[in-house]
Amino acid sequence: MSRPSDESRSVSGAFGAAGRLLRDRPAVVLPAYLLALGLTTAARVPVVVALAVALGSLAATGRLEPVVRAVVELQEAAREAEGTGGAGAGGADPVPESAVTALGDAAANAATPTVVAAVAVGVVAAVVVGLLARGVANAVTFGTVWAALDGRAPLVDGVRTTGRWRTFLALTLVRVAVTLVAVVLPLFVGLNFLATPAVVAGDAATGVAAVLATVALVAAGVLLVVLVSFLLAFAESAAVVDDHGALDAIRASLGFVRRHPAYAVGFALVAVGAYVAAAVAVAVAGAAGAGSLGGIVLPLVVVPLLDAAATALYAGVDRSAVAGSAAATDAERPSATGRLRRGLALGWAESVGFVRGHPLAVVASLGLLAAGIVAGYATTAPYGLAAAGPTDVAGVFGTVAVGPFVTIAANNWLVSAGLAYGGVAFGLPAVSGLLFNGVLVGGLAGVFDRTTFLALVAPHGVLELPVIAVAGGLGLHLGGVGWRAVRGRADAETVAAELERAAWVLVGIGILLVVAAAIEAFLTPRIAAAMLGG
Repeated sequence: MSRPSDESRSVSGAFGAAGRLLRDRPAVVLPAYLLALGLTTAARVPVVVALAVALGSLAATGRLEPVVRAVVELQEAAREAEGTGGAGAGGADPVPESAVTALGDAAANAATPTVVAAVAVGVVAAVVVGLLARGVANAVTFGTVWAALDGRAPLVDGVRTTGRWRTFLALTLVRVAVTLVAVVLPLFVGLNFLATPAVVAGDAATGVAAVLATVALVAAGVLLVVLVSFLLAFAESAAVVDDHGALDAIRASLGFVRRHPAYAVGFALVAVGAYVAAAVAVAVAGAAGAGSLGGIVLPLVVVPLLDAAATALYAGVDRSAVAGSAAATDAERPSATGRLRRGLALGWAESVGFVRGHPLAVVASLGLLAAGIVAGYATTAPYGLAAAGPTDVAGVFGTVAVGPFVTIAANNWLVSAGLAYGGVAFGLPAVSGLLFNGVLVGGLAGVFDRTTFLALVAPHGVLELPVIAVAGGLGLHLGGVGWRAVRGRADAETVAAELERAAWVLVGIGILLVVAAAIEAFLTPRIAAAMLGG
């Protein structure tokens, strides 16, 4: 595509091009953002490993049981207080102080050097892996968006752009460094200064002056971060459009803002408005109990729209250019309902096809999930605890459970997307995620009354857990694809095709998770109440 003149460039045209791109070609753009979403789970792997080391150490030294027992006893005390009328006299906390003290003592006893070291190493490693994952994610998303705007194969070019991950990592590090120097460092210095004996023992005026100075420095740092974000808003776009390295991309973004300040300010205002609108929508959904929708809307709607708009504005691409490269005209394009029906049918077919075509991956995923459940149960069951469920089982999700239904479905789908696309990192995030979720389920089964646990979990779990295992199997399969790609045995076209297919499999998985969420929100409480008499 030839670069148009500056006269044809406009903020409305750029957002029009971005909106049309996401409307007409979501199947070839959104897989890149699903991959970015999945890659963030790679940062959890060091944390999961650190938790495994910490829990293993605590279990081996006998320090885990007191923590688990204290948590269960605190939960039971709160439940009994709720059943006897809530807060005590004068609105005091109805939970016995002895239960809170026991939990605090158990937690303090669990903070051994081994646990602290494991957690610290895990957090540091998670930060490093998270930054690397962000560099790769930005490479694939901006490469995909620019190829789509330029009329080329989006995902194929996006996969090829991952070879330039160092450029995008450097841009990420610049932003992180600015934030650390401008905000975190002044805040750290200010808090430490406020804790010095001279300030603590000094007069009130000295303390107020120190607080005001710290607030002023942090506020100035925040403004600097905002300014840098504004000036570098087009750096990633410059990297893919003009094939720049990190330094040249920064120069290009600064040059664009200098040459076109009105366009840059206009884009910034629309971007802020988009985030504010999304935040309001998520807050409204959260008030209805469906705040988890933000985890889908932000990374899969708002971020792609702004990335595509920034790239279109920088490159001078407008709506008409995208329309000209589309495969169908508005008259030929099927209705939204027709596209939805066709998408759901294709997603279902692809998910069934994946299970039939890759049974070993699905069985291995089921095995990992089951191994985690067994390990979790074997750890907590010997403690001999039998925690009861909620007092009002039938009303656990309230009278109208629409909000919890949406939240459960969204959460489970996001977990599935993370297991699937995170698996591209050689399958490690999928393995750790399956084991972690299995241990969590098994650990809870070991501390709850068995009948209560089955009544609260089995009605929806018989569908939900196998579906999660299918997502994990997809992650293991994509891990093999990623491994072959790194070794040069799978080209960009092959990887792109697998990523696109995975998105359709997630559509089919989403259908089943919606059914499982409906069972959990609307049927499980009633079934459990009938079984338990609650």
